[in-house]
Amino acid sequence: MKTLTAGLFALLVATPAWADEVDDKVRAIEDNLSRIKDRLDGIVSDSSSSDIDSALDTLNTVKGDVERLKSLNPETDPGKSMAYYYPDYIPRFRESAQSLKRMKDAQVKADESRLAERCAEADKNLRSFMQGFIERKDPNGASRISDEAEKVGRQYAEEYRRHQDTHNDVDRARGYARNFSESHGRWSDVRSELYDGVSDIWDRWTRRMEETKSKCQELAKGRDAEAVRDALSKLGDTNRARAELVEKLHQTLDQVGSALSGAGERTGTSELDSALRYSGEVDAQLEKLRSARGEDEAAKRMTDVWPDKNKDLRRSLELLKQVKPQQFSFDAATATCKTTEEQLLTLVRGYLGRPDDADEAAKVVSERAERLANDTRQQLEAAQRRFEEQDRRLEDAKRFGFDEGRWRPLKERLHETATVMQRSMKTRLEESRTACGRLIQGVNAPEVATALKTFKDRDLLVAATLKRIGDDYETWKRERRGLKPGGRFRQESADKLLQAFCDQDEFQFEDRVRRVADEVASVMGNLQRQYLERIRKLQDDVKGVESTKNPNLKSEAARQKRNMAAAQKRLEEAGNLGILRGRNNPLVNMYLENGNKKHLALQTGCTAMEYEIPGGRIDCVNVSDGACEVIEIKPNSASGRSAGEEQISKRKSVLEELYRNNQLKPLLQRCVKDGQLNIRYQVKYYEYCPVGIANIDITTEELDE
Repeated sequence: MKTLTAGLFALLVATPAWADEVDDKVRAIEDNLSRIKDRLDGIVSDSSSSDIDSALDTLNTVKGDVERLKSLNPETDPGKSMAYYYPDYIPRFRESAQSLKRMKDAQVKADESRLAERCAEADKNLRSFMQGFIERKDPNGASRISDEAEKVGRQYAEEYRRHQDTHNDVDRARGYARNFSESHGRWSDVRSELYDGVSDIWDRWTRRMEETKSKCQELAKGRDAEAVRDALSKLGDTNRARAELVEKLHQTLDQVGSALSGAGERTGTSELDSALRYSGEVDAQLEKLRSARGEDEAAKRMTDVWPDKNKDLRRSLELLKQVKPQQFSFDAATATCKTTEEQLLTLVRGYLGRPDDADEAAKVVSERAERLANDTRQQLEAAQRRFEEQDRRLEDAKRFGFDEGRWRPLKERLHETATVMQRSMKTRLEESRTACGRLIQGVNAPEVATALKTFKDRDLLVAATLKRIGDDYETWKRERRGLKPGGRFRQESADKLLQAFCDQDEFQFEDRVRRVADEVASVMGNLQRQYLERIRKLQDDVKGVESTKNPNLKSEAARQKRNMAAAQKRLEEAGNLGILRGRNNPLVNMYLENGNKKHLALQTGCTAMEYEIPGGRIDCVNVSDGACEVIEIKPNSASGRSAGEEQISKRKSVLEELYRNNQLKPLLQRCVKDGQLNIRYQVKYYEYCPVGIANIDITTEELDE
């Protein structure tokens, strides 16, 4: 009874705290929804969408509060309704708010771009430009006006098109933004501000869109704009303008042909795209020539006949472009067949090493081989159909035969491109058939058929397994030689350690040698572990066939097992020999110790050793009244000799400076005679570099049988 009473008391005490947290969360959610509403208020007048971003950030806070409220499982409203409905309201509002943001960003960008104002200014400048040619009756005016109108038209047509695309995007975003329709509690205020923002931004956007259309639509027509056509008609017919247009037309035809050079071998469509672009320029130039042809018969024929021929050319180019992505698609079949065949053979070889799974192997390999054969045949048949379809398109492209004047080399280049593509596809299809040839044979493929026969004969299967293991062991031995004395990798590692000995000066010398010794041992040790894992795996494979009853096979299995065990033992023992011991290699430590002894030996008999002066210490100073020696001691290596010469030069500079400033210590003052500093400077070298690899590593190891 006491226990029950205590439990009820605890519950009664805890309940108010729980209820308080529910009330806190409800207030927090309502407050944040009010903040979101405030952020959206008057959004149309803002210079950016930052208030929408802020509203979305606040929405994340609401989400967290709702999740916590839901975990409290409130039993009364408003908390109960919030916990139940708001988890669905939040993502729907986020989507609508993000759509509103897209509308706002588009509005800001359009306001900044001032496309309508710029179109109006460009139209004014173009009219002034054209009027100058009209007043001068300039014969070049037709070409210049057409070019300028086209340039301006292209510039603003693209911007106007993008503006129209953006209009469509804004319209879609408007629909998405109005999808949110919830009105529970403070959400009603949020929805109202959301809808107001959508409506206001859309109204401002549509007004700008109408203004932009009125200013830019006609300008974007280029030479087809009414004002341009009127200017060209006023300029009339001039021979010089016609001649310029005809020459430019011929040059553009040449550019179409040049663009096709090498297009047949290329993997992309950039050359064909260039040819199509130049073909479009041919159309534009023919239109210019039509405006200036007058009564010239040649110009009349060109403008009457060539537009249709150019249309035929574009059709052939488009056919080439359609085929181009398929030209190299047959390479995938070749690569797929090679990979698939290797996977099948890997499966076969895996079963050949597991005699006890022979029955399973025969079933699995047969089914896999036949399934892959059927799949591959279907792929090749589909590839053949694809080739025939593309070949027909290329033949259709070669139907272009107009060869008048500059069109002849263009036609020949087009036919050449189509022919090269045909040959390329045919060659690649034949290569894929060759690569897939064995795969489509299914169970009759040579290696598969041999394996299936082997699976039915246990002795044959064991023999095949032992042969595979033996071959793998021979490969292991051949690669393992690189780690043995005299092997390439071991030689390189030993050379690296020798270099640490022989190509360094004395500064932190021992630390460097020991660090390099450990690095060499680490790399060699990692390789040794990899080879140990491989030899153990091969031994496990031999164990799988030891149960064979065939005496000859049993003997062969025992022989392989014995040889591999011996090889494993030698490899394990090698880890404690020579450079694999790292800094614990006694040969390395012996040379380090000998080097220190040699350095000390050369200091024997010096008046002072390690004599300190500004900037360092002199290894050896010999003093005799009026005459002294300053000696630096270095290992006889390239870096040691270089360091020795550098240091002795520095010592000389320092001592001479001290003498000039009358700062020589008492010992060195004895080096002064007749008012002159009398010091002989020299570097003494000692042999520290091991003579060869035999001085730091073992040189022999037993052969693996």
